[in-house]
Amino acid sequence: MTGLETLVWVIERAGGFTAFALLTLAVAVGLALSLHWQSPRWPRIINSELHNFLTLLATVFLGVHVLAAWVDPYTHFSLAEVLVPLVSHYRPEWIAFGIVALYLGIAIGISTWLRPKIGYAAWRRLHVLTLAVYALSAVHGIASGTDTGTAWATAVYAGSIGLVGALLAMRVATPKDATGRARPMLTVGSVAALALVTAVLVSAGVRL
Repeated sequence: MTGLETLVWVIERAGGFTAFALLTLAVAVGLALSLHWQSPRWPRIINSELHNFLTLLATVFLGVHVLAAWVDPYTHFSLAEVLVPLVSHYRPEWIAFGIVALYLGIAIGISTWLRPKIGYAAWRRLHVLTLAVYALSAVHGIASGTDTGTAWATAVYAGSIGLVGALLAMRVATPKDATGRARPMLTVGSVAALALVTAVLVSAGVRL
């Protein structure tokens, strides 16, 4: 690799890992909010503003990751390869997971913007797809990343999945809203997300 190729590659990897870490924190804060983790003795550190800020910051670094992948002079990805699933010449099925996660994230962002028009209930149902975005992102990173086999990357993924998995298990254990009605979409979405991450861990293990 030339100096420019190395620089772009580092930016691409750093952008991807930073976006994933921020997405992990955003999902964790969202789950903590749904669990009503607040204390009257402490400031409201866990709040919607923090959740939204982390999501926005993750989107910025995701943009850096996608842009760096597109302009990388070593991999030579075309615009279609970074925007259309299964077109990539490099691990197309795993790159597709990341592209689908990108579009789902955009859809969720649009639904948040349109929440006053579509209503809270519809927005809430769509917001559950955030779990799918997280799972797809984990699949993409683990199965297509060049750093997956390193100790530090393994620690990042294990810590992320452990944190989100633990919070998700707690949330599924109490799948009721304030009125006492069950939330089947949350339960189904949670199980599907965990199953998806588990499946890719097995697949990635075979690849490694």
